[in-house]
Amino acid sequence: MKTVLLIAFLSCTLQLLKAQNKTKMETQKESIAVISQLLESRYFKGIYEGDTTLLSTIYYPGTLLFGDVKGQAYAKTLEQYFDGVQNRISPKKSGKLFKGEILNIRVVNSIAVAEIKVTMYDFVYHEFLSFHRIDGSWLLVNKMISDIADQTPGEKSTGTPVADIKTLLIATIHILPRFEKEVKGALKTMEIASNKEIGCEQFVANTQKDSPQTVVVYEVYKNNEAFQSHKTSPHANAFFEFVKGKIINNKIETVFLTELDRSK
Repeated sequence: MKTVLLIAFLSCTLQLLKAQNKTKMETQKESIAVISQLLESRYFKGIYEGDTTLLSTIYYPGTLLFGDVKGQAYAKTLEQYFDGVQNRISPKKSGKLFKGEILNIRVVNSIAVAEIKVTMYDFVYHEFLSFHRIDGSWLLVNKMISDIADQTPGEKSTGTPVADIKTLLIATIHILPRFEKEVKGALKTMEIASNKEIGCEQFVANTQKDSPQTVVVYEVYKNNEAFQSHKTSPHANAFFEFVKGKIINNKIETVFLTELDRSK
């Protein structure tokens, strides 16, 4: 009898644990879904439209923002951040590329961290947003950002261009078999369009002599601003989209150069 009761007790305990784990997982999924919706409908939308009223619904009062932008330390109060958003041309009005991406969301009970990426103007922000569930609502309580504009997906950067001097670089593309003609054709179109840019002084694509599927592009821009403008141009975005799945690892290897008189 004791054995039967013990088995029954263990069975009930196991079922209870399974039910608790299932409930916990469902709660986490629900929380992730809620945070995802907040990011899409309020955070990204608010930034894109420059709507601080909408943004204020996701931030906890007193939230602080830290990180780096263009290699410079960044630290703002929420009021300072909102003031900046209100007094700049919104990404929507600027007509430049804007993209908000959710990379990962982790939830533990009443706290959560969202890893996201925001591409806007000439910046690419990698962000970590801390959330806390307060009175049943998820609110953003801390924001950490880092501008990775010179390390965007599809590039392997080995240097950082300096804003007040010319930006020189070599981009290497390894084309996959069967796509050589297509990629080179798209690159030729890219070359023509790029050389028409006001800030582009030189954009020349060459095939590596001993490897016809390897293309090396030499680029010179008046300054970093001109380079960033090039990267977000319609023809550059069209090229990056077109070569996906047609080049090795979907990567364009980029090496920034320094003029001899500045490398002392």
